[in-house]
Amino acid sequence: MRKALSWFLLLAALGAAWYQWHSHKAVYLATAQIMRARLFPCYAPITYSLGAIDPGYAITRAELTDALREAETAWELPARKNLFELKDSSGAVIILMVYDDRQAALDKLKALGISTEETLGTYKELKARYEALAAQVDGQEARLKGILGRYKAREAAYNAEVGRLNRRGSADPAEARSINRARQALATQFGGIRMIETALNRNVDTLNALGTTLNQLIVQLDIKADQYNRVGSALGRYEEGLYRVSGGMQSIEIYKYTDRAQLVNLLAHELGHALGLDHVKDPQSLMFPLNTGRGLKLNNDDIAELNRVCG
Repeated sequence: MRKALSWFLLLAALGAAWYQWHSHKAVYLATAQIMRARLFPCYAPITYSLGAIDPGYAITRAELTDALREAETAWELPARKNLFELKDSSGAVIILMVYDDRQAALDKLKALGISTEETLGTYKELKARYEALAAQVDGQEARLKGILGRYKAREAAYNAEVGRLNRRGSADPAEARSINRARQALATQFGGIRMIETALNRNVDTLNALGTTLNQLIVQLDIKADQYNRVGSALGRYEEGLYRVSGGMQSIEIYKYTDRAQLVNLLAHELGHALGLDHVKDPQSLMFPLNTGRGLKLNNDDIAELNRVCG
């Protein structure tokens, strides 16, 4: 009896192990890849594949692939070995283009011809624009509030007169002409209100984009200032991109870039993290936390970090 129970427990354990393996096979394999890369860094190329590209980005898969291939060279040329390999699918690292308020604000300001460089000078210029536009929006909102108040009063008087005539069951010609004129006047006024609202909403969208971008700059440039908290503007989140390990799966998520050169730098920075490289303190370094977009040439801090990891 004891022997049969032992066999039963063994079979149950094997069954549970088989179920766990098949249910979490991808996670186990991904975790094994991460462990191998950490134990034997730079021994074999890190594979990566393209994941989803949000339609908000004006970039094709071919263009993103080209940028990634260029980003690889930042590390492969000085290391003199193949450190990364693009796969059509099932790469160890998935590249994702995630479109949110950071890129949306950037695109909005870019369409208006407003510079969004990550400099103190840009911050001061955007701050001045924000304050001037905020004053304009406050004036528009006050004006619209007054117009809406008068419109609602006229609308209430019109509805009351229509109700009176309906209860009476008839209207003489003069009353009918008066009602028609009142209805047309309300329609004209409503059209004017919609035009004012459209202009106001356009300015509010720009104001929110300015606020979101200013909040980013406050965080990125470590400016001692309160973030802008107007409704619609997102509080500053630092990351333009992020190398992430979650549930044993690796990904590089891109949230914001201004042009191809900055995108290449950003991809190279995150690929560095995928290699196991940490941030360095020199602002001119590729592995400095802030993406300055200064090119792919590594400086001494970058080389030292690469040598620390790859030997």
